[in-house]
Amino acid sequence: MSRKQVFGEWKKGWGVVLASALGMGVASMTIYSVGIFMEPLQKEFGWSRTEISSGLTITSIVSVFSAPFMGLLIDRAGARRIAIIGVTLYCAAFACFSLATPSLWVWWGLWFAYAFTAATVKPTVWASGVSSMFLKGRGLALSAMLCGTGLGSSLTPIVGNYLIDALGWRLAYLGLAAFWFILVGPAVFLFFTSAKDLHRTRPDTELVVAPLVGVTAREGLLSWRYVRLASAAFLVALTVMSLVANLVPIITSQGLARQQAANLAGLVGLTTVAGRLTGGFLLDRINGNLVGAMSVCFAVAACILLLIWPGSIFVSAVAVGLLGLSLGAELDCVAYLTTRHFGMRSFGVLFGTISGLLALATGLGPLLVSLTYDLSGSYDIVLMACIPLILLSAFCFLSLGRYPDFEQG
Repeated sequence: MSRKQVFGEWKKGWGVVLASALGMGVASMTIYSVGIFMEPLQKEFGWSRTEISSGLTITSIVSVFSAPFMGLLIDRAGARRIAIIGVTLYCAAFACFSLATPSLWVWWGLWFAYAFTAATVKPTVWASGVSSMFLKGRGLALSAMLCGTGLGSSLTPIVGNYLIDALGWRLAYLGLAAFWFILVGPAVFLFFTSAKDLHRTRPDTELVVAPLVGVTAREGLLSWRYVRLASAAFLVALTVMSLVANLVPIITSQGLARQQAANLAGLVGLTTVAGRLTGGFLLDRINGNLVGAMSVCFAVAACILLLIWPGSIFVSAVAVGLLGLSLGAELDCVAYLTTRHFGMRSFGVLFGTISGLLALATGLGPLLVSLTYDLSGSYDIVLMACIPLILLSAFCFLSLGRYPDFEQG
């Protein structure tokens, strides 16, 4: 790999990566704010936590259907205009949660409207821009982009909690939306673009570094290789994401105090960033199929450790770290492998469809984990069931085969 070429890509595309990382941060605003708004909403309306968080399920269901269509729009119109309009609409929809009334139907209606705007800031939008601007350094660029979720996980709870204490929950929704719009909006407007947009506005520019070649959407969606990649992504989200979302109850069920479990769960953020950057570095140097398979196997080791040594602080910390590493490499591996196995021609549709499946798995997995615990009184069945599913995901990654050479034909 030519260092000069990689440096040239970063010199031309750093702004796209920066804007995309901020875009990933704003996209995670709702996930990391639900918890801090639960108590004030319960006090105001008397809703249960299930009723409050049901909006996330609505978003997951809508994403399954909206993500492929958003990907098709990206392929045809370019990601820049969608991102600029999307950030504006997304922040406005989030601010509308301040209009909630005691009626759950109004609450669900607000989430339903929000769910459609959320599709405009999903990873497909940002990954389309970054992937099209990088070729030799694409893996690390995607990983740097995805680190923006770490920014979201850090800033959203802190800023949101401060605003709730200072202004109340209604104004906090408005303030948090304004905070992220001011932080992200200008960066997206100034720096974010894609090869498609550059082709449209400056067809002779040399900034386009990744040729828009590859399979058609129909060819990709109907291929057995695509089914395997989508299956691998779905299984990882269904298992690893569910384990991470339930880390605190899993660890406390094994005998550790809640505060200890919360402190251990905090390691996920650090190891996720480490996993993403390491995974991105490796993707640019070795076969991505192998990187994907190795990364998910960290989660298998985590499940085995929690089953064999329950209640150990040290072992739990190691298991949490392994889950973070696995989660960190997941999405960038899937995005990267989509570009390498199917090209950039129909990336929006192909990765958008996978993003919809990821959203479905993210919404379905935690529900199944909680249901299993309610029926059995233990998370051991969950940990044991995750092991073969994760190994099946690793096999799907390994079975993808060699990268096609779209330049040759």
